[in-house]
Amino acid sequence: VQKSPVIRAAGAGGIPLLMPSSGELSISMSGPECPPRAGGGNLESSPRCNLVARTVGSMTVHGVRHSMLTLTSTALGGGVLSVAYVMNLCGVVLGCAMLMIGGFLAFIGTKALMEMSTATGCNTYAALFSHCAGPRAGPFLDSMLLIYGVGTVVGYMVFIGDFIPAIVSLMAPSAPAWVQDPTGPVRTLAIVGASVLMVPLVIPRDLSALRHVSPVSLMALVYMAIVVSIRCPDNYHANSGHDGYGEIRFVTPSVHFFEAFALCVFAFNCHLNVVPVAETLVRPTRARIIKVSARVNIVQLIFYCLIGVTGYLSFLSSTYSDILRNYDPEDGLVAVGRLILTFTMMVAIPVNLNPTVKSALQIKDFFKGVEVPMASPRPNANGLGGQLPAEPPDVKFFRIAVSLCVLFAAAIIAVIVPNVGTVLSLLGATVATAMMLVIPAYCMGIVLPKTWKRQAQQAILYFFALVSVASVPVTVLEAMGVVAKA
Repeated sequence: VQKSPVIRAAGAGGIPLLMPSSGELSISMSGPECPPRAGGGNLESSPRCNLVARTVGSMTVHGVRHSMLTLTSTALGGGVLSVAYVMNLCGVVLGCAMLMIGGFLAFIGTKALMEMSTATGCNTYAALFSHCAGPRAGPFLDSMLLIYGVGTVVGYMVFIGDFIPAIVSLMAPSAPAWVQDPTGPVRTLAIVGASVLMVPLVIPRDLSALRHVSPVSLMALVYMAIVVSIRCPDNYHANSGHDGYGEIRFVTPSVHFFEAFALCVFAFNCHLNVVPVAETLVRPTRARIIKVSARVNIVQLIFYCLIGVTGYLSFLSSTYSDILRNYDPEDGLVAVGRLILTFTMMVAIPVNLNPTVKSALQIKDFFKGVEVPMASPRPNANGLGGQLPAEPPDVKFFRIAVSLCVLFAAAIIAVIVPNVGTVLSLLGATVATAMMLVIPAYCMGIVLPKTWKRQAQQAILYFFALVSVASVPVTVLEAMGVVAKA
């Protein structure tokens, strides 16, 4: 992610959303405006700006609320549909506690990254990491982004495989039983068919036309959270105490605790965009940095607890890693959400694939001895705006070949691994843990003053990174059948 005409929000396996990063666009909301500050423009933190004006007034580009919106959009993604599964794995009280811990860790990492960006002048995560760890940090981060991008595409493919069979079942209620089976051939056909349809979208280098579709994904997720909450009371009364559902579990100690924690880390991960947001934040004082960092994670925590608790109470022990799989295909409100999310995810895959392939190109350049920028991906690497330089034929061929290989490899993995919770847990335990916990803790020890409080924060980040990584062997053993599935 680079400073460019747009900031691309694609962390946390999140569905890509585009937020303006230049002063060319402003976001206005109805309501009174803050009084102008000296020199022109509005300043959200002006002493003359009352609470109402700061809340519903004109939104300052790169102000506190604009920065909050960018980072929240980065984090909210497919992981939203899996937080109810966290409650199923470890109980509703322990699940909420882990979400709070995840939010607190995300706050520490976000605050530290913003402070370090302000102190060093680095405007991308990769530039900051390279500043602390040397030039080899760029290829290392590229490798992480490549893994993260492939995993994200796999996650989207799994969701598509969950959504389309339910839509087909709704549209063809009298179809044969094999068509109605959500885990049967229709699921495989849905994933393969979607991959074929997306081929024309992954080949172009410039995907700027897709940017107008991206904000629909956030609205669809908020819509589904509202639907899950509305359906909760009726579903709870219908399912509580029945076979396969059981009663409410408040705390469930088990080996699956680690998997649930990794999902929480994945849910809060927006850290790839934190440094660019800090670099453009209006008056990045310590107070404003704390304000942005705290509010972003508080908003996410409230949203996750809402959909997590209501989703779990709806289906109790039968809650799937994709909460939408629990709903009847004939539920009209849920069907609308499935349809919109299927469309947005088919757009999200090529948009995510573009910078993923750019990371692969930069890894190739590094091993060939070609000098590459410290920041990764390259400017406008997501293909969503700005003038792109001419592309040599051999580079174009390699880019298209890698794009198609990743697309169909992700489709094959999605067919083999139908549980999206497994995919998101592995991503959370590896790349998301590195970006949200390990790298911020490492950089804090180099850039920021060494106080006892900061060293305690480093220790906390490193400790919970080990907890998150511990889910990798558990998830692998579960997939192999050695550990019983939740």
